Amino acid sequence: MFSDKNRVVNISTLVGKTCKITGDVITKESIRIDGHVIGNIESENVISITDSANVDGNIKAKEIFIAGKVLGNITAFTSLELEKTAQINGDIFTAKLHIHLGATFNGNTRMTDNVKSNEDKKQGEHNKG
Repeated sequence: MFSDKNRVVNISTLVGKTCKITGDVITKESIRIDGHVIGNIESENVISITDSANVDGNIKAKEIFIAGKVLGNITAFTSLELEKTAQINGDIFTAKLHIHLGATFNGNTRMTDNVKSNEDKKQGEHNKG
């Protein structure tokens, strides 16, 4: 569980600091990554990437909090928050973005209130090819 000021999020899945996962992680529940993931991470709820984490893959969730390193694209349907220790190399798609002083971000950003429909449209175009 972690607290975001006045809000508490229950974390049902934890990837520990000494854990390394190679492959995609897909869950309906909230997940916290403290270790290393080589693969995509998807959740229907919240993904928290802590300052000890390293992700080599795309991340997609309703809400995302990042304090660690990410090499890949990020899609946050509701909001994305980059803590001061975050290091992002990839594109961002989100409705709301909060970047703390000190965070590094190399990529493009597209902000829209309807990230989900844009993502669905993009997938449809990709599947035609």
